[in-house]
Amino acid sequence: MKKVIPVLLLVSTITLFSYQANSATQAKPGAKCTKVASTQLVSGKIFTCIKSGTKLVWNKGVAITASSSPSATLAPATQAEPNPFDSTPFPDQFTRAQMVEATLKSFDNYVKQSNSKQTFKLIIDKDFQYKSKEITKLVGEVYSSLPFPPGYPMVVFVVTRDRVLLAKSVKEFSEFYKPGPNQLEVKPCLNCSYVGWASTDLGLSNVIPHEIFHTWHWAVYNFQNRRINADPSNPLIPPVWLDEGGAEFFGNIFYRSVEDYYPGSLVKFKPYRLQDYRTREISGELPYSLGRLASEYIVASKGYEKFLSIYLNVGQGQDFPAAFESALGISLEKFYEKFNNNLQKML
Repeated sequence: MKKVIPVLLLVSTITLFSYQANSATQAKPGAKCTKVASTQLVSGKIFTCIKSGTKLVWNKGVAITASSSPSATLAPATQAEPNPFDSTPFPDQFTRAQMVEATLKSFDNYVKQSNSKQTFKLIIDKDFQYKSKEITKLVGEVYSSLPFPPGYPMVVFVVTRDRVLLAKSVKEFSEFYKPGPNQLEVKPCLNCSYVGWASTDLGLSNVIPHEIFHTWHWAVYNFQNRRINADPSNPLIPPVWLDEGGAEFFGNIFYRSVEDYYPGSLVKFKPYRLQDYRTREISGELPYSLGRLASEYIVASKGYEKFLSIYLNVGQGQDFPAAFESALGISLEKFYEKFNNNLQKML
């Protein structure tokens, strides 16, 4: 696949919304941490926050083995008991470390075997040319890992802070920019995406896989006239916790190929149920964080391929509850019950 990266001019600067930033202090043995049983994946090890005397500190970590694939593969678990996710989907007795371990293993096994042929146009602004090699590699690996529909038209990814350049690039290269009758025309924006295009103004970051994942799920949803936040009562429209949480999960888990780091759970959640996050009305940030945890719970339990099947089923015309149950073998109501009851174990 030939990739052409034109050098273009930079005009203006904009910063990303805070929910995309990864500002957590990386764990290291003996360093202070804030919540017992929270975990971080850093430099090939999963660290767990433990209580030592009166202090909370990171333990020595569980080693994983590096891989030449886009993401690392976990070594066999070094724990006293087997991982419950190996035998019981959506278990009630588990630790966050066990859930993360099962999640990473399933994701990595899928990515090793994936080989999408999706064509794309990558445009990197002059200001980001110093990272063009790394950006090109990451973007190519992300597109090759997502099962776009066969023969799907070329998509566009733009790395720039220039809104004028972004709009021009999308209009020039995207076959989806001019909507048909009864379809929404979405003005290209920075650090966002829609049918056929995505963008970031941060250069090499976890926003790249996050936004490309959105482009993918819009492709498999196979509709252009329904927005994520359109109508929370419409069962045909997936909830924000899935669309944004799934993208947040994908962005962080895929970006390990660059940083060798997977974030712990950093948000203190308000006492709301996952099903309350069909839209952004309660919180602009929590659908991302709660949705990432829900995605981990799903992938650890049923595998990454089954997780993608939820989106694919929606694209085949199923309403969201039916798409969810046919993909995972558990009703949406039962999943909500299990997730809400086990949330504290995931933090």
